Amino acid sequence: KWDAGNKATSKQVLVANRSPPSLSSTGNYGFLDQIAALKWVQRNIHVFGGDPGKVTIFGQSSGGTSVWTLMMSPLAKDLFHAAVDMSGSYVYNATLEQAESDNLVFLNKTTCKDVACLRRLSVRQVLQAIPWQDYPSWAADELVDIPTKGQRIGPVAVVDGYVLEAPPFEVWEKAGTHNDVPFLVGTTAQEVDFSPPAENISMWTWGDYQWFVTDKLKSFSENLPKEALKLYPSSAKCPTKDRCPERAYTTMVSDIRVTCPNNDLARRAAAVLNSPVYRYVVTHTPSGPVNTTSDLLPFPSRFSFHCLDAVAFFGGLELFLGKPLSAEDRNFQDLITRRFVSFAKTGKMETDWPEYPAATALLSHNLTVVPSYSPAQCELWKRSGLFDYAWMN
Repeated sequence: KWDAGNKATSKQVLVANRSPPSLSSTGNYGFLDQIAALKWVQRNIHVFGGDPGKVTIFGQSSGGTSVWTLMMSPLAKDLFHAAVDMSGSYVYNATLEQAESDNLVFLNKTTCKDVACLRRLSVRQVLQAIPWQDYPSWAADELVDIPTKGQRIGPVAVVDGYVLEAPPFEVWEKAGTHNDVPFLVGTTAQEVDFSPPAENISMWTWGDYQWFVTDKLKSFSENLPKEALKLYPSSAKCPTKDRCPERAYTTMVSDIRVTCPNNDLARRAAAVLNSPVYRYVVTHTPSGPVNTTSDLLPFPSRFSFHCLDAVAFFGGLELFLGKPLSAEDRNFQDLITRRFVSFAKTGKMETDWPEYPAATALLSHNLTVVPSYSPAQCELWKRSGLFDYAWMN
């Protein structure tokens, strides 16, 4: 979708894009592919004028989960020297046995009894057998909405005992078993605005907003909806003249599912890594909604949607918006590019961006720093047990 070659030329940075194979495999074989690619980079980067001692990995969404996995895997030791995790998973403790059990749902729907039968299935038959909505819910629609108590999806990445010997937080507790490299953890303020739970959310009134929040959160406790609406009020500052209830709802969902859990992930990383850890939240509101006629996103996202940081880094914001960028759009895109490239080169941020947990950088048309991002909101979700519902991608 984006021109990585242009990024390499304009910033004198070698960008290696490991495209997933067209035929995906089960288990953690995708991570093994990534490790093989990194070994290739170590052997060959000098041919392209690169330095094998300055390899930075970064990934967004499932790619962010891959980055975290590679930081934990003994198989990836010394293959990279800095890491950027954009909107990756927080919940990551499923065993191989659990994944195999989940996969049985698919296998049973195929009615196949052996591998030969599976290989004869048509594309249509495979798609019909996939449990999109039933557990393990591979469509993952649940992840872009406020959780319902007790309702979860099946894991994507698993602790298989080979690529990943233990859940990541346990690996961090064992000194010397993880890759200790500079680590940048990022999320966007309205992650789920790329595909929100209601098709008509852009037309919501504040009454609609309050009803949906109450209806979803009452499964956890009677008082939780009131506490949440107090922390995400209709009076909160909104950067646009319309769609403000949408912004409030997607901010709340994103805090629950992504932002607050990743604050905790970064905090744990800073406690165990000798290398610097940095945290950012993208707060930029683009100058217009995403142009859905381009088929790049299914929804006319208006706020700081999932993947906005990656889009900006690759210079793709104009493509997504379908119109010339405003001055603030250009400043945001340039800021993301400049800061990320600097981190890849040096393993550090400039002095105006302190290490975590001392500060979180807010990335918009300029960079501002706050001591903590949404501390009261995150404390509410943690205390209420909603970190268990952080998304798995």
